[in-house]
Amino acid sequence: MYRSLQRSCAALAVCLSICTSPALAETEFLSLTPTYLPSYFGLGFGSYPDYLGSDNSSFGVAPFGRYSFGEQRYIALEANFARINLIEDRNWRAGPAGMYRFGRDDVDDPVVDRLPEIDGSIDLGGFVSYQIVGDDPRDRWSIGSSFIHGVSGDNDGYTIAVSARRWMPIGQFSALGFYAGASYGSSDYMDTYFSVGSQGSADSGLPVFQAGSGIRDVRLSVVYIQPLSREWQIGGGFLVSRLLNDAADSPIVSERGDRNQIVFGFGISRAF
Repeated sequence: MYRSLQRSCAALAVCLSICTSPALAETEFLSLTPTYLPSYFGLGFGSYPDYLGSDNSSFGVAPFGRYSFGEQRYIALEANFARINLIEDRNWRAGPAGMYRFGRDDVDDPVVDRLPEIDGSIDLGGFVSYQIVGDDPRDRWSIGSSFIHGVSGDNDGYTIAVSARRWMPIGQFSALGFYAGASYGSSDYMDTYFSVGSQGSADSGLPVFQAGSGIRDVRLSVVYIQPLSREWQIGGGFLVSRLLNDAADSPIVSERGDRNQIVFGFGISRAF
């Protein structure tokens, strides 16, 4: 029964890969994946903002997967975010994490597109989480945090994310997941993605703006999973994010975009 539940819940990661935009791809912050899942692979399809703070949407496809190499240890890929749990413990998870943070180039907004391009960056760091599991493996609570710092590309800053997740059984095999979280951006990170320099102001017509460190956004998400068989599953969900502080006040967002960001999509996965 437990193994059957594991397989039937493998699609709980389907909405991870819909968030491939440079803004919303902080997957540790977005992830709704319970840590007990077996090995699996899938594809997610969905709509996401063109850049962080944009009011234009794009459609993307991204992979996600996990390979377990112990009772609890695993390597997980969620779109552009990867992490490795190195702890063999029922409750604790911790290990290295990293992501490729997409830059900002050739966006739909003609004004924002005149700003200097932002190259993509490789960000490295780690994560830690603690979970409480009920008698049903789909019944669980978890809290966690991650820290990642840019080590290449234009981003020299870091972000810290905190989150809380709740999974509950729906019927015999389906599951419903809820997520809430927030993220903090360092001064270097916020400057890279939300400031408008003198040259950028002259090229775009936007006012000069210097973004400082602070809480970047808060997020809420809901995901529903429906198994099709012991191996195949489908699921769908949505995420609502609200930019705060200098991220919301930046003219890139306040004049040309929207502080409210919406991501939604669906996916399919196969357990193995």
